[in-house]
Amino acid sequence: KIERWRELSTLIKTYLDVLPELADERSRIHTTFLQAVAQTGRLSSTNPNMQNVPIRTSLGREIRGCFEAEPPKVLISADYSQIELRVLAHAADDSALKEIFRRGEDVHTATASQVFRVAPEEIDPGMRSKAKMINYGIVYGLSDYGLADRLNIPREEAKEFIDAYLERFPRVAAFMAETIEQAKTDGDVRTLWGRRRQIPELRARNYQVRTQGERLAVNTVIQGTAADIIKLAMVRCAKALRESGLSTRLLLTIHDELLFEAPPDEVPAALELIEREMVGVWEGREPPMAVDIGVGTTWLEAK
Repeated sequence: KIERWRELSTLIKTYLDVLPELADERSRIHTTFLQAVAQTGRLSSTNPNMQNVPIRTSLGREIRGCFEAEPPKVLISADYSQIELRVLAHAADDSALKEIFRRGEDVHTATASQVFRVAPEEIDPGMRSKAKMINYGIVYGLSDYGLADRLNIPREEAKEFIDAYLERFPRVAAFMAETIEQAKTDGDVRTLWGRRRQIPELRARNYQVRTQGERLAVNTVIQGTAADIIKLAMVRCAKALRESGLSTRLLLTIHDELLFEAPPDEVPAALELIEREMVGVWEGREPPMAVDIGVGTTWLEAK
């Protein structure tokens, strides 16, 4: 009951009581995007923060149902599929990870199959969940201690999982080591588009601060590149929509998702254009990008 009360009170105080007060006379809400706050390079959103509207819980997702397109228009949600893992596969040039995406397999099931050395059809939800945590843990520099805490397993077991992952995807391990070494030498790292971030933590005397710097170095290349991609996609989509004469417009960016508002008769043309431009940012690189697109009258339906 206490946990239920906490969830409900947070939703009420953060969204249900606040958002109606921020709406204008047309019931539209206008967020403010900040360009130079998130160190990864992603846009951040404030007053209100539209990027933390809940999605993980069934009750929280209902909040997204409150956001509607202006009748008779609809919302189009276009979301990059596992963008950071695709960037990792490219940056590390790991053939095994690339091949998983090329074949269109579920990357977490395929990773579980590699790590646990069993056939994909033998992977149960628990094994897939562990593989998913390892996949994203590698991107965010998760240690065996952090993985053990998240999965509620002994630290030794978590270390075995990470070691098994790096053994099956050796170029990922090499990429991480090379990135950290280069960052120590140069004092900074760069995204695949050349955007630079200094990592002063790597030269700290404190061991924990230095290891944090190592995690930041690897994460910046991956998440920073993902940030570059979504910004380039925004520019390309807006330009292509304008040049095509469509009245569909870009409303919002939320992490790896773009949200558009479109007249119903423009939806088929807009879907084709949006997917083409979002995938086109990554053209010529492997593995290819993929975009999940949905349409609905509310954000919840579109997502």
